[in-house]
Amino acid sequence: MSDRKKTAGHILALFTITVWGTTFVATKRLLDDYDALQIMLMRFFIAWVVLLLVTRKIEKPRSFLDELGIFALSLSGITLYYYFENTALTYTLAANVSIILAAAPVFTAILAHVFTRDEKLSPRTWAGFFIAITGVVLVVFNGTFVLKLNPAGDVLSLLAALSWAVYSVLLKRYVEHYDNGILTRKMLFYASILTLPAVLAGNGLPSPEPLAKGEVVFCLLFLGVLGSAYCYITWNKAIERIGVVNTNNYIYLNPFVTMVCAAIVLKEPVTAAGMAGAVLIVGGILVSEMPKGTSLFGKLYPREYQNSTYEIDFEDLYERGFRGILFDIDNTLVPHDAPADERSTALFERLHQSGFSTCLISNNKEPRVTPFAGMLHTPYVYKAGKPRRGGYEEGMRRMGTDREHTLFVGDQLFTDVWGANRTGLYSILVKPMNPREEIQIVLKRYLEKPVLYCYLRAERRKSGK
Repeated sequence: MSDRKKTAGHILALFTITVWGTTFVATKRLLDDYDALQIMLMRFFIAWVVLLLVTRKIEKPRSFLDELGIFALSLSGITLYYYFENTALTYTLAANVSIILAAAPVFTAILAHVFTRDEKLSPRTWAGFFIAITGVVLVVFNGTFVLKLNPAGDVLSLLAALSWAVYSVLLKRYVEHYDNGILTRKMLFYASILTLPAVLAGNGLPSPEPLAKGEVVFCLLFLGVLGSAYCYITWNKAIERIGVVNTNNYIYLNPFVTMVCAAIVLKEPVTAAGMAGAVLIVGGILVSEMPKGTSLFGKLYPREYQNSTYEIDFEDLYERGFRGILFDIDNTLVPHDAPADERSTALFERLHQSGFSTCLISNNKEPRVTPFAGMLHTPYVYKAGKPRRGGYEEGMRRMGTDREHTLFVGDQLFTDVWGANRTGLYSILVKPMNPREEIQIVLKRYLEKPVLYCYLRAERRKSGK
């Protein structure tokens, strides 16, 4: 499929979820005059009539099994989904419902992994889920952290998410063989038929009296025409173009759209937690949709990983064309805060005799860096601001080398290696010389562990071990 069609698929998914995220305003207004089941029935019926007028074609069922499948689509993706969601709201907090429903993409990914050949789970899917669901929690609570478990409501929310996952996986077979307008019309017809008995058993058919109010008519048309008739078509087209899993990842955005809409229409405040959540949601979607073969932590991976600076084969690196070496200091050349010793002095003498230019770049202050560099007879850059590129570029300027012929040696991934990679240098990570470090570095070491695990696993795969 062309990149243009894939881009169109992403735009359709984004448009659809934006509309669906705003439908709560119309639903909330209609609840003043109708119950949830009555709103569902009117919404589905309006959508069916609109699509009947647009398609102007009544197709005979292709087969009993095909029609049964479309009935299953309607039952899972429309009737049961809305029934479970609306009923859950009567038992538990809206926050609980929003968070559990946001898990629908991962349920979809699991079902797609089991039942389809081309929608397989990957580490990116799980990583994107955890990042996005963290953002969903922040957005849903929007700075007010109140969560109360309610088994009945939470189970219903879970059933709604599972219903949507079933619908999404079943749908893929039909969007490839049916006209989207006709398929959606059939689903909405069955949804209306399925909802009608529940409405009759409840408060009965909707009263026509509220329809005298213009805003009621507007809300019903918004839900029926745009929220159901049009958006189910655009959602189906998105699945056809970018797949079940990628399309469903946009569901993570639903709470964010709702938050923005509530801020605009209902004047509800948006907190810093809500905005941070929005960033995480977008980040989770981007991670989930990274192309196959793209590493989640690739920008943090070193080109080499050695036990110690003093075990690096610098002579081989010289033969490969490198002429300049940028060094970190603490825990790379010596233990943290230790002065230059005989081993580091001897290393730099050997490197200079071999033809290497050297330079120290450290985030430490001048009183730490200057005397150390003096002992090694090498230029230096203090307060280098790693991982920003400026310190690395200044170090190369002082050595008189360029990116192609310069390498970097350091002991930290998130500052040393990341900065070197961003600058375009050959990066070598070494194990820290001493575990005794400042608290902020200790905390970073814990964050480095999953990255190192992924790096080492990738290296083992390359070597076939």
